[in-house]
Amino acid sequence: MAGMNDGDVYGAAAAEGVKPEEILDFSANVNPAPLPEALRQALQDSIRCLSHPPDPEARKLRQRAAEVYGVSPDEVRVGNGVSEFLYAIPRGLRPRRVVMPAPCCTDYWRASDYAGAESEGVLSSEAKEFALDPAQLEMRLGGTDMVFLGNPGDPTGVAASADAIRTLAKKFPGVIFVVDESFVEFVPEALGASLLGAPLPANVIALRSPAAIHGLAGLRLAFLFAGRMLIEQVQAAREPNAVGSPALCAGEALLAGAQEASALRQPVIAERERVRDELSRTAGIRVFRSQANFLLLKTTRPGLSAMQLCERLLKRKVLIRNVAGYRGLDGRFARVSVRSAADNDRLLAAFREALTESAK
Repeated sequence: MAGMNDGDVYGAAAAEGVKPEEILDFSANVNPAPLPEALRQALQDSIRCLSHPPDPEARKLRQRAAEVYGVSPDEVRVGNGVSEFLYAIPRGLRPRRVVMPAPCCTDYWRASDYAGAESEGVLSSEAKEFALDPAQLEMRLGGTDMVFLGNPGDPTGVAASADAIRTLAKKFPGVIFVVDESFVEFVPEALGASLLGAPLPANVIALRSPAAIHGLAGLRLAFLFAGRMLIEQVQAAREPNAVGSPALCAGEALLAGAQEASALRQPVIAERERVRDELSRTAGIRVFRSQANFLLLKTTRPGLSAMQLCERLLKRKVLIRNVAGYRGLDGRFARVSVRSAADNDRLLAAFREALTESAK
């Protein structure tokens, strides 16, 4: 069914014959918190900039990002979403062999494949809720040129310690570690998941999406942090003028409120744990622990696939993401994002109805 595998609410709405706004979308990155007033104002003000081309070097935003994250402006670049960087990195660095803990974001595989690299997944243990095993990853790094690592991962929501990643990077200086921190702001700082805040190893590239904590899936904006040599190689593979003026203006407003991450994530964490507890008590569903703003789940009822579950929920105008196509996951896995308490109540009710229907 259209829209069932990739979080395409528009395709899902077309398949059901309804308007996209009639569907409650739990497939995309969301945050129920209201849009910050400073960001709203920045987007309104950016309209005046549309008659002029944007700064191709994003100088002002790079300077601000450097101040917030404690790096040099020469060590940060601004992109049109994390995906733009994910595809540019292997094109620019030309790895022969790429390793990635799995299950993981499908863009890691596609980016490696498009660059002509050999790809290998290191499957994390379902019994350990897909937590990264650094020792297992280390055993696969001989002859490897690059590692793609989500921290926390998508669709698992599991985070690894920055110290563990730094240790691997130091032990394998010839391997480029690409660490996607798109959802790291949902992880409390005390857990030490982010590589930023301390100098990056020379063979590490860190990616950040400043819009993720606000759930702004439609705002394509990302930062790449790395040493100058790696940045030069990546830049050579990028399209020019990738970021438009509205995103650049929004980025400045997002960085101005960067210290509010703790307040923004607390309601999300509370709802995430409530939804996890409620779904875990629902017969036929296993829900894994997460440190992001989404939950990975698995159908445990015989004969019920993730696709069938998604179809039953969509009939109730609730869209979740079928992740059965992710390497390392079979046809029983799906992912749900965390929304407001009222929206989550509707999700839980739809789950109970869908599972009752499947039992008939």
